[in-house]
Amino acid sequence: MGIPLHSKVRRMVRSTINLLLVKFSKKDINLQKISTDNIHRILIIRINYRIGNIIFLTPLINAITQKIPHAKIDILIGAKFIAPILQPMNNVNIVYDVPRKLLKNPFQLISKVKEINSNNYDLVISPIRSSGSANISTMLIKARYKLGFYSENIWSAANVVVPYPKKIRHEALKPLALLQAFEDDNKCFSNELDINLSEDEKLKGNKSLDELFNKNNIIRNNSTVIGIFRDARHEKKIKNEWWKLFIEHILIQDPSIIIIDILAPNDSEIIHQKSLSVSFQNLRDLGCFMSSLNFFICADTGPMHLASASGVPVIALFNATSADIYGPLGTYDRDINILGLSILEVVEQTFLNIKDINYQQ
Repeated sequence: MGIPLHSKVRRMVRSTINLLLVKFSKKDINLQKISTDNIHRILIIRINYRIGNIIFLTPLINAITQKIPHAKIDILIGAKFIAPILQPMNNVNIVYDVPRKLLKNPFQLISKVKEINSNNYDLVISPIRSSGSANISTMLIKARYKLGFYSENIWSAANVVVPYPKKIRHEALKPLALLQAFEDDNKCFSNELDINLSEDEKLKGNKSLDELFNKNNIIRNNSTVIGIFRDARHEKKIKNEWWKLFIEHILIQDPSIIIIDILAPNDSEIIHQKSLSVSFQNLRDLGCFMSSLNFFICADTGPMHLASASGVPVIALFNATSADIYGPLGTYDRDINILGLSILEVVEQTFLNIKDINYQQ
């Protein structure tokens, strides 16, 4: 399935508005360095409704926490259900959400802007170059510094800019280039996704896994536990028939492996009789559970990035997008381009990756 028509229309509208703004608006470009001493309240704007795109903020959030440890960080995102992932992170204060229906109600939108502006931000960051909603929000939010990328053909409301990092391919790592705007920017920052799970949260995940085993009368012993997630958007989705055969061949090669099928919220279909199944409404709780697994296998989808950010080694199956741009970033994460491969070939590469990860850990 390709991109829906309404998504294509939205892209065309955004592109047209951007061209008009670039043509008719004048913007003074400020290349000054920002002193961190006077930065105490920060707002990061990423009005997006996808899990993965919001988790892509975590390298930037963690870098800012390291760079400006005294600052409180608020975040403005799209979907409320994603907020629990970010809320407990170090230095994160408030996670605001902008439901799609809010964009259609100007009075409620004005009220939300007033609420956010009451925080008196020192710095607003728009980490995505071409986001029209983020640029408009940056324009509406009051702050001394408004930081973003400069690109000749892209309109921005930022008053402090850094050049867009064309040589950085991965979407989660591009925002780190914004750290160039600060004085003394020679610190090294992590290139991994990380939602800062606490030790208590990891213990909570282990407890949830033990409860699942007890419920199904399973004794783990030293078995390898692999979580899978079968859902994905549009052309990235892999058919259930493929997953059923994939699980079958994994278990043929190693019957001791325990497969846990992590179900999407609206999915109740069990595709293999030897796999367990579990579902979580709260995404942070899902991340806690993922941290207790040995491996996680899925297509290019939001839970892939959540798993990586939770510390479980991920083996990502790519069939429509580029792993260089959207792949998992953990030290022990791996990706497989499954286009043109048989299921047996994917299984073979999966076991080779498992062996390699076990060797390196």
